[in-house]
Amino acid sequence: MIPPSILAPETRRRGFTMVELALTFTILAIMAGMMVPKIGRIMQSTRVNRTSSIIAADLEQAFTLAARYRRPMRLSCDCPAGTYTVADLAGGTVRLSRTLGQDQDFGAVTLTFSANPVDIFPSGVSSAALTARITSGISTRGVTASTAGHVRIIP
Repeated sequence: MIPPSILAPETRRRGFTMVELALTFTILAIMAGMMVPKIGRIMQSTRVNRTSSIIAADLEQAFTLAARYRRPMRLSCDCPAGTYTVADLAGGTVRLSRTLGQDQDFGAVTLTFSANPVDIFPSGVSSAALTARITSGISTRGVTASTAGHVRIIP
C-alpha cells in the first residue's frame, strides 16, 4: 500500500471538515434569525394594506347601494369588535356587514372611525366626512370618504 503522503494531490479525497460545515450552518442560522423580525413587519404591513383596500371598496359600495336602492343608508361601526355595517336608514335592512378578524400570528387589527354613524344619501353625499384608521402592530393606514363620496386610501 502506498502511503497517503506520496499520493498525488489529484487522488486525495476532497470535501469539507465537520468544523467548516458547523461554521457555515451557524452563520446561516444567525442570518436567518436576523431576518425573522423584518419578515413579520412586512407581513403586518401587507395585512394592513389589504384590509384598507377592503374597507375602501366597502365604502364605495355603500355609496353605490344608496344610489341603487334610492334610499338613505347608515354606515355604523362597532369599532372595538372590528365590525361595521351598512343598513337601510328607514327599515334597518343590513345590506353589507364586515368583521375584521383576528390573525393568529399578528393579533387583531384595530379599527377606528372618525364619525359614527354616517348617513349616505341616494344623491351621493353623506352626512359627514369619514376617516377610518386601520392599525396592526406598527403598521397604520387610513381610508377617507368625503361628503361627496370620494373614497381614497391615505398613509
